[in-house]
Amino acid sequence: MNSKNGSDMQAFFEPGAVAAIGSLREVTGTAYWMIKNMRHFGFSGPIYPINPNPSDYVEVFGSKVYSSVNEIPEPIDLALVITPPSTVPEIVEQCTRKGVKAVIVMSEGFAESGEEGAELQRQLVAIARRSGIRIMGPNTFGVVNSANGLTTIPPYTDQERIYRGGVAFCSQTGSIGPHQAPLEDWAYPISKMCDIGNKCDVDEVDILNYLAGDPETKVVAMHLEDVRNGPRFMDAARRLVARKPLVILKAGWSEAGARASASHTGSLMGSDRIYDAALKQVGVIRVDTWQELWEVPKTLVYQPLPAGNRFAIVTFTGGQGVMAADAAASAGLTMAEFSSDTVRKLSSVFPRLGKNPVDVGPAMSDSRSQSSSNPFYAVEQATSIVLHDANVDCATITFSCGQQLVPMYPMIVDMFDRSTQDVSKAVNIWLYGTSLPAMEEMARQLQSRGLPAYFDLDMAIKALGAAAYYSKVKSEAV
Repeated sequence: MNSKNGSDMQAFFEPGAVAAIGSLREVTGTAYWMIKNMRHFGFSGPIYPINPNPSDYVEVFGSKVYSSVNEIPEPIDLALVITPPSTVPEIVEQCTRKGVKAVIVMSEGFAESGEEGAELQRQLVAIARRSGIRIMGPNTFGVVNSANGLTTIPPYTDQERIYRGGVAFCSQTGSIGPHQAPLEDWAYPISKMCDIGNKCDVDEVDILNYLAGDPETKVVAMHLEDVRNGPRFMDAARRLVARKPLVILKAGWSEAGARASASHTGSLMGSDRIYDAALKQVGVIRVDTWQELWEVPKTLVYQPLPAGNRFAIVTFTGGQGVMAADAAASAGLTMAEFSSDTVRKLSSVFPRLGKNPVDVGPAMSDSRSQSSSNPFYAVEQATSIVLHDANVDCATITFSCGQQLVPMYPMIVDMFDRSTQDVSKAVNIWLYGTSLPAMEEMARQLQSRGLPAYFDLDMAIKALGAAAYYSKVKSEAV
């Protein structure tokens, strides 16, 4: 039933024509909003609205309303279903007769809700096995493809755009998507997103196989509650990790979490120690929190992999450097020992700079190391010198943001861009300060240049640790 190479997942993410089956009233969580969101985000393929009572509607968004997929004269690649649970099996049967390749069942009320729903879900599984049609869900919000604008979510979203980039997210929760996360404000680089829900048919293995060969995807981030077939998962993860990083948040590791998962998607948990050992065996980057699942991939997608784990930091205060050294140790990084040439060059910028961490605070307030055209001259020089040291593999640079600096942001971003040029090393920026809007604006501008920005120092360094870990995994696999 399941794919071996992900090729039959194409209809979910790259359909030619889509049928949206459900209520066409302007109420959130309906087929009406699925169609509106797809058009809003730029999906240009044919979309056919379907409702069993088409007489209730003249047309929707300029398209004729049909009573079933069988009435549509053209082939359909993907059907989106959000109807009462008891109606879903028959609708999927209609899709099989029509020759529809893939169905996303958004409706809730299946295995997660009790025996009656579990029986309906078993019927869906039987249809998939008998006919070969692929089913995502039930109990899902579906998929996002930033390349073609396909955004199947039924809730309303007020975001104007999804930034096209290299990170793919797969989840067993609807909390990932433009309806739940401020992707536009973050300028987050998305390739694909999907919520596999109860995974009655399509599961995490199918998605991994598809994303392994997706040229748009450079990093995969996955939220999992359970794995149904361990050997298949291990094989798929191993093949993906050989090509691109895989970051996983394994939820439900506690007894309370396992009980919650059973009521959420009908999942059954296994031993967390077994999961942990298995993920390490295939080189997966395991994260512990929801925030890490979003933050760690930014450094992986924007920056080159470090050659090793030797870490440096350029800070504004000595205290930041101490905290960074602790965070580096926790992240599996070691503090780099600068070469004598680097020590000499740093000392020429300002005395006492020639050690790691590099504290540029005193230099920032000393006229001898200032430039009339660039008040951050010491930061730029120290950053460039540190990054050109052969003993440094990766680095975090800190920067203090405030509203008074916003007019200078283009110059500051240019400075960081110059100082990180001509070095193939992983670099990220820790931003802090007195204004959250100012910090967010600086982050957007930095990330538009491929420089990942963080509001938490430990998170920035943890992301570099993940990059160093994956670099080691890849080198050992060669």
